[in-house]
Amino acid sequence: MQEWVLMSIFESDGFVPGVDPEILSKQIGDDLETALGEPLSLERLHRLEELATLAQKHGLDETETTVRLELVWDALESGDTESALATLSWVLQQVAHGQMVPNDTQNQVIAQQMLQIPTLAARHPGVSAKLLEHLTFWMEYFTTEAGISLRSRWITRHQVELGRGHREAAREALDIISALEEVPREVRDEADCPLHHFRSRIAWAVNASEFPQALSLYRDALERCAESDWQCIKPDDVNPLLMLPLSWAGEGDAAWRAHERSYRHQTETSQYLGDIASHLRFCAATWNISEGLELLETHAQWFSNPEDPWDLLVATRSAATFLSRAVGAFIGTGTKVPPLGFTINGSNRWLPFESLNPTDTLALAQARLESVAMKLALAFDSRNANNTMSTRVIQSLHEAPLCSFASVKDLLSARFGVKNLLAEQGLSENSPEWVLPDLDDPSWLRQPVPEFRLLDFSQAAAVEKQLRAFEELVDFSALPAAISVDKERLVLGANRVTFLAAAGKWNAVIDTGELLLEIGERIDDHRQSLRLACYLVQAYWQLDDLGAARNWLVRADEFVDATISDKPRALLDDLSLLAG
Repeated sequence: MQEWVLMSIFESDGFVPGVDPEILSKQIGDDLETALGEPLSLERLHRLEELATLAQKHGLDETETTVRLELVWDALESGDTESALATLSWVLQQVAHGQMVPNDTQNQVIAQQMLQIPTLAARHPGVSAKLLEHLTFWMEYFTTEAGISLRSRWITRHQVELGRGHREAAREALDIISALEEVPREVRDEADCPLHHFRSRIAWAVNASEFPQALSLYRDALERCAESDWQCIKPDDVNPLLMLPLSWAGEGDAAWRAHERSYRHQTETSQYLGDIASHLRFCAATWNISEGLELLETHAQWFSNPEDPWDLLVATRSAATFLSRAVGAFIGTGTKVPPLGFTINGSNRWLPFESLNPTDTLALAQARLESVAMKLALAFDSRNANNTMSTRVIQSLHEAPLCSFASVKDLLSARFGVKNLLAEQGLSENSPEWVLPDLDDPSWLRQPVPEFRLLDFSQAAAVEKQLRAFEELVDFSALPAAISVDKERLVLGANRVTFLAAAGKWNAVIDTGELLLEIGERIDDHRQSLRLACYLVQAYWQLDDLGAARNWLVRADEFVDATISDKPRALLDDLSLLAG
């Protein structure tokens, strides 16, 4: 890291006679440019604070404002809305009291920041309604002065009204945005893409459970893309909104594909806790209990660092709704309700709560997260002088699934039964297992041992009998259309391959696994596909086909993404020692 050195003459407590303001201003400007070239960090923020203080000491108002506006950008980028709001408030006070007249460049910067600040401030219940009104006024003033479009200003108003719980006003703002927005019939680049122009309206419809409207808007956008021979460059930005409408329309496989792609994209590009809320809602609506629990476990650590109170509210609300559905599913199938199985750290900065431990019950986890969501909702309601947020929490907890429990009861019984059967043998439904002799076992010297098996003949026969009984519970042709039949075939099939591999039935692993991988590719499911590919590597190794084992090792590596946990990654490293 570069050393930051300011000449001692510039470090005094007050203005030093003889220091040329122009030279000092240029020095600060150069140091500012250097600082902005560094990655965002606490050290960079500290340097900018030093430069702003230095400019203030020497009465360089315009230079100080320039530095403080950069501090606002850094605070916004780091998710520190409070700091951004405090710094920008200082700038606005200087303007309001006539102590500073921003130049054209500063006006543009303030205007761009004011498009974001009111929206972010509305996500904090501690920011008063009066302050939100002032921020909205200043947003209108600076954006008008800067010539920013009316549509952009109404987008900010729409978000602020949502944060204030004014649903009708937010809906009216969205209607105005739609009227102002000219969706190009001729698409020339991503800025013209109809899918992104329609995104806000689709999101509103999905959040209001108006799935027919959401689907109609989506298909209208697709038609416009087709007319212009345009393929959306960033479809993963829209995919999270399609899961529930597609399931509602009976396109279960397409809905699961949208879930996989958007979940992968969000996990790779952000750690925004609110991003998992839509996926938990989807899992609750479609009875994807095992998948929802896995998702919640994968992102449990995110609860300790939510971006803002709104982020924590939507995540705890969706998690509580999902856990309520999960408890009902276990009880309804007569399956013993498992413990939570992982830790949820409640030590966050917005509303700390008692952390949940692996041994805690699902019911306790549900109750505690519901309590957090309701406390936050009531804090928003108090600020907003309405009951919109708390009503939304109650509605979420009572949101009906997209298909009845009776229609999926046998499927859930089979899924829970097979998962428990795997666990009894020390195997997992969520990740591949090492089914070869230990790497450090000198007896096999890393040579194929086709007769090796984790389960002996009697164990394998008993497991096979139980497995078949569970599989016979499921009539795939009778599953509701909201459910992804391909996904259920894939998971249950991958579970069978796991047992076959543990029993040392290598040819059966290959015959079954390669067929199932076609389903995995069809619904773009990386986690189960990786699981199957790892078993195929081990099967071909045991059959002394090193070429095929290496090919499947390469394929397995292609399935690794941000949603893959450490265990499969470590297993791949071990497999590379064999098949290299």
